Amino acid sequence: MGSFSTALSGLNSASVDLSVISNDLANMNTISYKSNDANFQDLFYQQVGSSASGNPEQVGSGATVGSISSNFTEGTISSTGVPTDVAIDGQGFFVVNNDGEQEFTRAGNFSISSTGQLLSSNGGEVMGYPAVNGVVNSNQTVAPLVIPSGLTVPPKASSQFGLTVSLNSDGGTAVAAASQQTGTGITAATVLKTGSTLNFTDGTNSFTYTSAAGDTLNSVVTAINGNANFSASLAGNSLVITAKSGQAVNFSSNTLTDAATSTDAEAFAPSATPQQAGTFSTPVTVYDALGGTHVLTATFSKTASNTWNYTLTIPAADVGQSGNPVTVKSGTLTFNGDGQLTSPTGTVPVTINNLADGAASMSLNWNLSDANGNGLITQVSGPSSTYSTQTDGYSSGSLQNFSVDGNGVIQGVFSNGATLALGQLALASFTNVQGLIKTGSNSYLASLSSGQATIGAPNAGGLGSVTGGSLEQSNVDIATEFSNLILAQRDYQANAQTVTTLDQVSQYAINMIQNG
Repeated sequence: MGSFSTALSGLNSASVDLSVISNDLANMNTISYKSNDANFQDLFYQQVGSSASGNPEQVGSGATVGSISSNFTEGTISSTGVPTDVAIDGQGFFVVNNDGEQEFTRAGNFSISSTGQLLSSNGGEVMGYPAVNGVVNSNQTVAPLVIPSGLTVPPKASSQFGLTVSLNSDGGTAVAAASQQTGTGITAATVLKTGSTLNFTDGTNSFTYTSAAGDTLNSVVTAINGNANFSASLAGNSLVITAKSGQAVNFSSNTLTDAATSTDAEAFAPSATPQQAGTFSTPVTVYDALGGTHVLTATFSKTASNTWNYTLTIPAADVGQSGNPVTVKSGTLTFNGDGQLTSPTGTVPVTINNLADGAASMSLNWNLSDANGNGLITQVSGPSSTYSTQTDGYSSGSLQNFSVDGNGVIQGVFSNGATLALGQLALASFTNVQGLIKTGSNSYLASLSSGQATIGAPNAGGLGSVTGGSLEQSNVDIATEFSNLILAQRDYQANAQTVTTLDQVSQYAINMIQNG
């Protein structure tokens, strides 16, 4: 009896549907998992006659699973804070080399091997565009990405520096020179020992800082700048503190040290006394070709209305001399009635020869304006002060940590404060994602149906962006799956009831024959 095969086809189809649903529920917490749907279609039909109007009378032969489609909508992106975790926001798949076979995945729960290779959760090499000297070329062929733990960056000599300074136009008392540390200091990226303290006063106002877990010198600067009576900045490894009152800064306690060895320290030199009206000094740190640090001091002296002389000096010992600081540049600054610098403009060349550490001579440009042409040195009524210093050099440093930006560029942060690109993640897209072959472990293979992968950089060519320190969660919706589970259960029960009914009908027929 053909009806049995019809009912059995329904049972088989419902059984597949239940398997798909149960697999979705089992993977509802699997990273980047995509839910699936079983799509039914009817089987062939047999014509058993025609109606009086000539319409065909057809009886179907059951149902089968026509396709199982994947739902590639994006799952929720959750922050993890783990640098090796990366989520794709939009279209694309990460490219992975697994024993010579190219695989694709949206699961960005990566790890780093003992040799520094970036690996997927199943041990495959994550592919991308390795950087050369901090420069990424996304037009090259993809290669395994490597983040070696012992990576060091050589020193870079400063080629330019800048000072954002406001000079006192009315000749009022200038703010005292900032307290400047001596010695090597603590690097900006170094984590401070928890509970380290820094206490200082200007004679009237005081400030106390106690380091919390994970704090660095940048945390100290932020805390001081949040106080109404003091300001702070970093000049290389030097913490520079200024009293806004114009008074000397005196330290009553300073136990700042590194968390790892408790050997690094910020040893502050005594703060200068308030300077004479119309004179202001501020330091800026530059680096030579060997990575040596040199603190240049810019001193401004008012000589007439809207006119200041300046001298740029370097410690005598830095250039193999003794005694007073050596002047490496001097000149005159002229301002207009609005307090804007009119002469000189652009840059001032500065050359430093005969460095005592044997480094090559330094050729620097002192930037007097920013990238938009706005002057960095102004003259207004009020105490003279330094808002920030800028320099492009650094000493040698080792890799401390890294992060991944929205374009997939892996940015390494080094102990000297430098940030360099280590590589860029690659993403792949397909003409038909439904044609991808699932291989388990959150991985896919390309097929004739999917088409070949088109590989490129994130945020380009229709590919999505990436989010570092985050993971894409499963897109399984438990409410939808439970609803589908109920429907599949009823489908299975209905077909099972059909089999039972057909069995009874068959038994009646057999009994009729036997009793006939």
